[in-house]
Amino acid sequence: MLKRVRLYALSTCPVCKKVKEFLRNNFIDAEIIEVDTLDSGEQWVAVKELKKINPQETFPTLIVEKAVVGFDEEALRKILEINT
Repeated sequence: MLKRVRLYALSTCPVCKKVKEFLRNNFIDAEIIEVDTLDSGEQWVAVKELKKINPQETFPTLIVEKAVVGFDEEALRKILEINT
């Protein structure tokens, strides 16, 4: 089953890069929002959305359907139904 995946990331964040690599290596189609590369208006909107989902505003923030997940590879494999 195809799940909606959205990643809030920073272009310079090493952990964010690992999450993007994990998604790419597992052929997961995700909406990736690199907040620091957006113009100021888009950035404001993205941070406002992120704050609703993750009040700590930490990066990376990965949302799979309605579940908020950080970079916990085991949890990601389970929620995305990826066999190891």
